[in-house]
Amino acid sequence: MRRSSYLLALWLLCLSLATSPLFGQASVSVDTRPLDMLNEVEEEENLEALSATFGLSNDGQLVYGAQLFQGEFRDISFSGFNPAYQISVGDEIQLMIWGAVHQQLKLRVDPQGNIFIPEVGPVRVQGVRNEDLNDVIRNHVKRVFSQNVEVYANLLSAQNVKVFVSGYAKRPGLYEGYASDSILFFLDKAQGIDLDRGSFIDIKIKRQGEAIKEINLYDFLSTGEMDLTQFRDGDSIFVGPIRHTVSVKGQVSNPGRFEFTGDSVPLSYLVRLATPDAISTHVSIQRKTRGKSEAFFFPIEEAQDFPVLPDDAVNFTTTVKPSSILVTITGEHLGDDHQVLTYGSLLADSLARIRPSPRSDMNSVQLFRESVAERQKQLLNQMLDNLERTALNARSDSLEEAKLRLSESEMILKFVERGRNIQPKGQVLLDNPRAAEEVYLEDGDVIYIPSTSMLVTVYGEVKFPNTQLFNADYDLRDYITKAGGFTDNANKDEIILIRRNGLVENVGKGRWIEPLPGDEIFVLPKPDSKNLQMAKDISTILYQIAIAARVVIGL
Repeated sequence: MRRSSYLLALWLLCLSLATSPLFGQASVSVDTRPLDMLNEVEEEENLEALSATFGLSNDGQLVYGAQLFQGEFRDISFSGFNPAYQISVGDEIQLMIWGAVHQQLKLRVDPQGNIFIPEVGPVRVQGVRNEDLNDVIRNHVKRVFSQNVEVYANLLSAQNVKVFVSGYAKRPGLYEGYASDSILFFLDKAQGIDLDRGSFIDIKIKRQGEAIKEINLYDFLSTGEMDLTQFRDGDSIFVGPIRHTVSVKGQVSNPGRFEFTGDSVPLSYLVRLATPDAISTHVSIQRKTRGKSEAFFFPIEEAQDFPVLPDDAVNFTTTVKPSSILVTITGEHLGDDHQVLTYGSLLADSLARIRPSPRSDMNSVQLFRESVAERQKQLLNQMLDNLERTALNARSDSLEEAKLRLSESEMILKFVERGRNIQPKGQVLLDNPRAAEEVYLEDGDVIYIPSTSMLVTVYGEVKFPNTQLFNADYDLRDYITKAGGFTDNANKDEIILIRRNGLVENVGKGRWIEPLPGDEIFVLPKPDSKNLQMAKDISTILYQIAIAARVVIGL
């Protein structure tokens, strides 16, 4: 989406140059301010989408409870009845009487709270529980028809009610539903609670000016409990103003902003709502009051009663160090593929437990680490970001140059896209014999034991990439010649020689050294760009990709 927007904008700029009446009279400069504007609009649209989906306040915070109001409640009205439902004015009751008397009636509860049964008279049913309705009506009928008469009464439908939603809801107004609908139905009709002003824990249902029930939606979110209220025409739901808040992040199931009443709240309140992950062990609290900053750090179990104040920042973390680590052994060896070592073990400790085979090359051991791969990926992405900005912010002084820049930008953006898909290997270079005695292992490390080899691999910008038998009389030039020589796109000043242990040597023009058995020769491509700074950036990225991922890509 982002790349296509940039290219469309560049095309429009070229078109405007071609149709400009000033063209040919003066030098025309093309800048990329419209591209920045397009990018800002796209970012605003993305933020709005995130806010709608995840419940973000204006300051970008997740708000606990906001996920309730996404249309799931307002789209389905509850017209059924539970046993505790109390019959109300306007409800419709189906009555069947058979035996000595046959009647099948649909009766509506009148304003006095009665239904009228022919030959029986008025029967008051307002306030009767749904589960007791049949017995109440049967008793009245039996007073008139005492023998050979059976009665069946069923609540058929409820009266529609209109309920006001006011206070700090997003769209206060009058909304229609059934008396049996929940408060969530009417709040969702009003598009939920204003995340920047409204409260999730201070909601009142009012009838004739009096509060008949107070609702705390946190109870529903944390325990699933919701007291049902039977609404009447003219009832109002009032959403109170937001109270004190605190932000929670870190290793929890429910990060975001939480509110509470009172001057403080115990940490146990946030533990119950935010639900720390099983691996969470400690909690840090940052506090700013009266112009000074304070910080607290406790084990979670010991801090349950610690008072959290408004605007505190709470972060749940794990600080437990592993007592043991798991290391994977790959390559040429005869032992187990995994080792469990004590935390703080050295690479030498692991190598001492490896059973080498006759073909194991223990002098060229390679170590790969996930954290190193992540860092390599971050650095690569930063360089690709800089290259992308450089390409898209290039200025042009003529129509022809603008067209050239458009073509170059498209080519570079494709290169950037391929570069982002590269996954570095995360190799830790062991460049001296004592490295094994100095490198501490991490959980998840991979140790590769290469097999002895008499082969040299040549690839990249050569005509026939291949693997050749090592020849002690050959230098680097000889191996490249046997691979067909350089291609036209080869960068003869950027040749990389990677040794068996991962050590990288950059072989420049005129510096021909002798490869060793098992080495790899990379010939990098030559960037074709008129922008010298851009060419330098591309060359640097190509070099980093070749080292970090053992991959050679071109424009």
